[in-house]
Amino acid sequence: MIRKIVSIILLAAFAAVLLPPPCGAAGKDEPSVAALGSSFNSLKEEILAYFAPVTGNISSVDGQSVTIDKGTSAAVKVGMRITVFKEGAPFIHPVTKEPLGNVQAQVGTVDVISVDTSSAKGTTITGRPEDFKGAKVKIPARKIRLLFYQGNIDWYLGDAYYHSLLDSGRFELIDTALLNATPAEVIAEAKAKGAEVALVLNSEEEKTNVEVTQKLYWVTDGKQFSEKKTSIHVAMVKQLKFSSGVFAPREGEALLSYKMPFSARRLTVGDFDGNGNPEIVLASGDHIGVYKPDINLKLLWEFDPAGTGEILWIDTIDLKKNGRDAILITTLSNGKPVTSMTDDDSFSRSRTAGASTRVRSYIYVLEGDKFKLIWQADDILIRKIESGIIAQSFSAGEGFEGKMYAIDYADGRFKNGSEIKLPQGVNIYDFQYVYAPDGRRALFAWGDNGVLNFYNDKGIRTWVSKEDFGGFADAYKKESGNLMIEKGSWTLKDRLVAYNAEVLAPKRKAMLNFARSIGYSSAELRSFWWNGISVEETSFLEEIGGNILDYTVIGDRLLVLVKPYLLSNAMDLLKGHNPMGITLYIFSTKGR
Repeated sequence: MIRKIVSIILLAAFAAVLLPPPCGAAGKDEPSVAALGSSFNSLKEEILAYFAPVTGNISSVDGQSVTIDKGTSAAVKVGMRITVFKEGAPFIHPVTKEPLGNVQAQVGTVDVISVDTSSAKGTTITGRPEDFKGAKVKIPARKIRLLFYQGNIDWYLGDAYYHSLLDSGRFELIDTALLNATPAEVIAEAKAKGAEVALVLNSEEEKTNVEVTQKLYWVTDGKQFSEKKTSIHVAMVKQLKFSSGVFAPREGEALLSYKMPFSARRLTVGDFDGNGNPEIVLASGDHIGVYKPDINLKLLWEFDPAGTGEILWIDTIDLKKNGRDAILITTLSNGKPVTSMTDDDSFSRSRTAGASTRVRSYIYVLEGDKFKLIWQADDILIRKIESGIIAQSFSAGEGFEGKMYAIDYADGRFKNGSEIKLPQGVNIYDFQYVYAPDGRRALFAWGDNGVLNFYNDKGIRTWVSKEDFGGFADAYKKESGNLMIEKGSWTLKDRLVAYNAEVLAPKRKAMLNFARSIGYSSAELRSFWWNGISVEETSFLEEIGGNILDYTVIGDRLLVLVKPYLLSNAMDLLKGHNPMGITLYIFSTKGR
């Protein structure tokens, strides 16, 4: 059903990709706009070659071995399955009495195993060899019933190919709802649905290309008769999606949702025991809980970071490259919030009279059945960026302060690494890197005014969002030694997430535009892609009720932590439940 609904838009998008760009628009290293169509054609022509119309005769039969009087000159190829038939009595037009042909009786099927220019050898698949003597062969010019299985290939790319096959007029395509299926499961599904051939697509994404593999199977006996590979530039794949990307999931389409019995504020995901199954990390106040996603969230481990302080930021990283993640934590104590979207005065527990605002950062790893502290630092903020850790100094009077630098880990030791050079005014939690199809690195970064900026590979700002994104999670006062002087505030920006060469950013809608402090009625996630020339934007998660506190993407799952606005949970209030409870949603990103 979804495929039918989006077919017109996707076909338009596919056409847009294949149209020549405006003069001078192509970048130096941009792929040819015909590359996608050419790659699709190579796959389509591979299938069509096995069903090219053929007519001929059986020239000899030796047991199960059959020789046909047609070869490569007549488009016969190894892997074809050719119908064997005998002509019976002629049939006459009942009125004109003119001969219309002869009755054809199918006697079997031959699998072609070798071919030369003028003949081909095959083996019988169905039928009795004695019936093949003097028989004729053919592949009729009719539609082939083909089951189309997309495997792990990008949904938009697979769908464009699906319609390319439809346009050939040679196939009756059969959809399947199978996910992560083996070839045997696909063939069984194809047999159950009456298909003759099963097509299986899979892909592997490399730095600049998507390598697509197409395998073809005969459904009657499950034999694979073709494997064809093609390479498609990632820019073509992205262009397809962004040209048609209006099908972002909505709140009601969540695979799972969990209503939190506590006030979670930060979210991340990691595999801490190395079993290959990621766990969910939730930060609430000064407490960390690690959970297994199931029908309900199952608590696996919990701990409080050393010292006191509200958890400001969390990340996970595979420090030792052994498949076991560490948790990066930054805490803030005694901070005086200017604005906050938390549902209570959660900083009250860590404030002490006259104390200065402090930041501390920690790294924890799982050892045995407990998390162990392996690194900590005062007045340092940390985060994960790509596959490494970066840090920036903090002061109560300025907030973010000083240059950013890498923290390197080797042989069980941490040390300060090279400086991280960023545009002026961009701080540690403000940005996320993005790569053009040709490998050039740029970045998206928040501005203090709530807009999103794009800085190209030369560090020059070349794009600014048309409107602000609704404000940030929290702002804190800069401390001053003079009570008469206000130094302003520093702001903790929202998480920007890198996902498949895109950058995701939350966008909020205030209940009252002139008074954002009242709260947010809804939010969404926007996706941004740099095609090497310009920035393209589309929706990644459609409107969701309330405010997005934090989110992350792992594999084909999107996890979003949401604080609903008061009126949306009015029934909970009437039932005596906490109307401000936090909800964790899990969405599928399949097809994104």
